[in-house]
Amino acid sequence: MSTNEEEKLFKTRFEEHKDAVFRLCLGYFRQDDALAEDALQETFIKAWMYRKQFREEASWQTWIYRIAVNTCLLQLKQEKKEAKKAEELAKQPKSEYDPEKEKQIQQMYACIDQLSPQNRMLILMVLEGIPYATIEDTLGLSSENLRVKIHRIKKQLYPCISHGNL
Repeated sequence: MSTNEEEKLFKTRFEEHKDAVFRLCLGYFRQDDALAEDALQETFIKAWMYRKQFREEASWQTWIYRIAVNTCLLQLKQEKKEAKKAEELAKQPKSEYDPEKEKQIQQMYACIDQLSPQNRMLILMVLEGIPYATIEDTLGLSSENLRVKIHRIKKQLYPCISHGNL
């Protein structure tokens, strides 16, 4: 494949997946648009740099989600101070949203943030509406195991979201 063809294919894939990857990153960075945008850009830079290593054994969507998850986790690990600042910013009500709904959303993400990294990644992918088959491929889970994990995570989150204690 020529470089021009590669660029064209990559641009097409970027346009198809950028919004979903951004929302996934947004969940990791507690609704901080700037940090999520940085992670989005870093994800696609890595995808471009390592495009020759893509083996096509999995779907490109699964591959890009895996890169995004790893990028987000790495950024969280490296930028604890920025993550604290992002949490404070996320708690500020945004004028275009209903304050009560915004409070519920923030409570939900605060609860999700208390989960283990793998469970947090899994539930954020579910909330994003990513097909179960893609999640199974990304996380290396069987269909039954995925459904059990989702059920347990929801059961774990319910008391926190309802009453504020996980």
